[in-house]
Amino acid sequence: MTRKWLAILLALCFFSCRKALINPSLPAVNFPEVNNLPAGYYFPVTVTVDQNTPGYKIPSNFEGLSYETGLLTESPEFLNENNKTLIQLIKNLGDGVLRIGGNSSDKTDWTGTTRVPGTDVKSLTTSDIDRLSAFSRAIGWPVMFGLNLAKYDPGIASNEAKYVSNSLKENLYALQFGNEPDVFRLGPRPSKYNYKNYQQEWETYLSAVKKAAPHVGFAGPDVTPFNNDWIKWFATNENKNIMLMDGHYYVTGPASDSSITCSSILTDNPKLTDYLSSLFSESSKYNLPFRISECNSVWGGGKAGVSDRFASSLWALNFMWTVAENKGQGINFHGGDSWFHYSPIGTDNGEFTARPEYYAMLAFKYGATGQTIIPATINKTWFNLSAHACVNSNNTYSITIINKEVTKQFSVKILLNKTASTVQVARLTAPLINSATGVTFAGSSVNADGTFKTAVTEQYTPNQKSFVVTIPAASAAVITIQ
Repeated sequence: MTRKWLAILLALCFFSCRKALINPSLPAVNFPEVNNLPAGYYFPVTVTVDQNTPGYKIPSNFEGLSYETGLLTESPEFLNENNKTLIQLIKNLGDGVLRIGGNSSDKTDWTGTTRVPGTDVKSLTTSDIDRLSAFSRAIGWPVMFGLNLAKYDPGIASNEAKYVSNSLKENLYALQFGNEPDVFRLGPRPSKYNYKNYQQEWETYLSAVKKAAPHVGFAGPDVTPFNNDWIKWFATNENKNIMLMDGHYYVTGPASDSSITCSSILTDNPKLTDYLSSLFSESSKYNLPFRISECNSVWGGGKAGVSDRFASSLWALNFMWTVAENKGQGINFHGGDSWFHYSPIGTDNGEFTARPEYYAMLAFKYGATGQTIIPATINKTWFNLSAHACVNSNNTYSITIINKEVTKQFSVKILLNKTASTVQVARLTAPLINSATGVTFAGSSVNADGTFKTAVTEQYTPNQKSFVVTIPAASAAVITIQ
C-alpha cells in the first residue's frame, strides 16, 4: 500500500470514529477509484464557530414573497382570504412582508371603482385592493405596494395611494413608484431617459401622494440587479423621504436561454457581494435598512427543469444567508400562478403546493429568522460548501451547512467555544439535485392542506466542544446546539 492510500485510510478512520456521534450508519469505505478517491469518501472540513461574538440580528420579517399586480386582477382566487391552503403555507414561515408590484404594476390602470362583470383585467379596482387587504390581515403580513409610474399620472397615482392606504390601514408597509425604472429607457420612455428624469418624476409623485395619504412610508428605487449608481444617487437625494432602500436580484437569465442548467444557479455569482455591499453602504449612511424586494433564480418567470427543482432550494437557502450576512433587512422571492416556474408556492391542477424553494424558506425560518448572526469560518473555501451560524433568543445556537457540490459529501468537524450537551440535526434533502418532488425538511414534507410539522430530527449528546456531522452531496443541514 502506498503512503498516499495509508494517509487516506488514517484520515478515514479518524473521521469515521468521530462521525459515529452523529451518523453511526456511515457506509464502509470501498477502494474502487472515483476521481482518485475511494468510493464513499467523505471530504474532511472544519467549521469554527465563534459563540462569543454576536453580530447582526436577522429581522423576524426577513422572509417575504413578491407577486405581480396583475395577479390581483387575473386570478382573484389566489391572494384571497378564502384560500386557506395558501394562508397556511404562508403562516408556516412566520412573520414576513408581502410585496405587490412587478412588471404588471406599470401596465395596470387604476379605475377607482368597484369591479363589475366585463371590467378589463388590465384595470385595477377597489374590489381588488379590498381583497388584498383582507388577505394581508389573514396572513398577518404587511404589504409593500407598487404604483404605476410608467403611465405617468400623479393625480391617478395619488387617488390610488389614498384608497390603498385607507383599505390596508396599518397593514400598508410602504409604497413604491415604478418597477425597475432604470430600464424605462427601453420603453415606455425615450432612449435618453436617465436617473435625473426618474428623480423628477419620483418627487412629483411623492408630493402628490403625501397630500392624499400623509402617513404612508416609501421605498425605492426598486432597480435591476447591480445598478449601484442609481442606488447611490437615490440614497443621496431621497434619503429623507424614504423608510427603506431596495433593489432586485436574479442569478441569471433569461429563462429562454438553453444553456442554463442547475449548475448555473448553484455557482456563486461574484457580483452579488459587491451589489449587497453597495446597498448596505449607501443605505447605512442615512441609517436606512435595505431589502431585496424582488428576487429569484432565473429572470423571465424561471426556467423549467431548473427553477422548479431541488437545486433552487439550495440556492435560495444560500442566498438568504448571503443577504442576511451582508446586513440586509430581508428578501421577497417573486412568484405567482402556475407559469412562474420559480415560485416558492405554486399551483398544480388547481391545488396550491409547496415547491422546492419553499423548503429553503422553512429551513431559514427554523435556523435563522429573528436570531443573531455569529461568525462561522470554514477552513477549505475551494469547495461549493458554506457554513452559517447564529445565537438564538433561548441561548441555543444554530449552524446551517449548505452543500452545493453535486458529487461530493463532507465530514464536517464543528469547533465551538462552549461545550455542546445536545445536538439536533434537521436536514434539507431530495432524491436528486434535479428532483421536482420528494423534497423534505427535518424529515417532513408539507401536507395537502398546507400544514407542516417537523418529523425526524437526529439528536445526540456529545458533551464536548467539537463534534462531526456528515453532509451528503446536494443537501443542507440545520444543526441546533444546546
